[in-house]
Amino acid sequence: MFLSHPKLRLVLNPMRRISYFVPALILSLFSLFLAPHASAQVWNNVGPYGGDARSFAYSPSNPSHILLGTANSWVYQTDNSGHWTRLSKVSSSDSLVLDDILFDESNPKRLLVGAWRLDRPDGGVFISTDGGSKWKSVPDMQGQSVRALAQAASDPKIFIAGTLKGVYRSEDGGLHWTLSSPPGSMELHEVESIAIDPVNPQNIYAGTGHLPWKTEDGGKTWQNIKQGMIVDSDVFY
Repeated sequence: MFLSHPKLRLVLNPMRRISYFVPALILSLFSLFLAPHASAQVWNNVGPYGGDARSFAYSPSNPSHILLGTANSWVYQTDNSGHWTRLSKVSSSDSLVLDDILFDESNPKRLLVGAWRLDRPDGGVFISTDGGSKWKSVPDMQGQSVRALAQAASDPKIFIAGTLKGVYRSEDGGLHWTLSSPPGSMELHEVESIAIDPVNPQNIYAGTGHLPWKTEDGGKTWQNIKQGMIVDSDVFY
């Protein structure tokens, strides 16, 4: 009844126009802001087809030679950053997830892979000495669900692995391993990420499904470094 009054109609109509105009203006400005950013990010599918891409690594001696780890035990390679070919399978199993591939800093023909399984706690560390064509399982790590693998930049013989059971350490290039975190620990386990101090390999960081940890003596003692973080934070990379 009041809306039919001509004076009220003159007052309300401009407000309607504004109410429609403001969201449209915001949307237009938002689109203008996003347009240059969206156009700058161009991604192309370069394969390979048939599996998840879980990890990448490039050869220090030839950066265009790139390896790719999948979720079905296969390693692919490319030499032109575009065309992929199957290189090898690290195990007879079809269920190994290859989340870490490392070129040994002391020998570009030598590689290490950390692997785990989706369906059960299993996996291991595998080593190749011919550029990735053939692989051998490391006995000390057989059956370990390896979720993280890192090499010390200042001492290439030192490798650190994160597993469901804890942190493992090797001082002979990955041939032999020992558990460096407390055995059976209910805190330092399910290690999903590892970082090694590039200057001092005794300083190691371990990320778990429940906050980060640090050692300053190569793994003899560990402390939780959770200050400032939300309780039970997942630490991945």
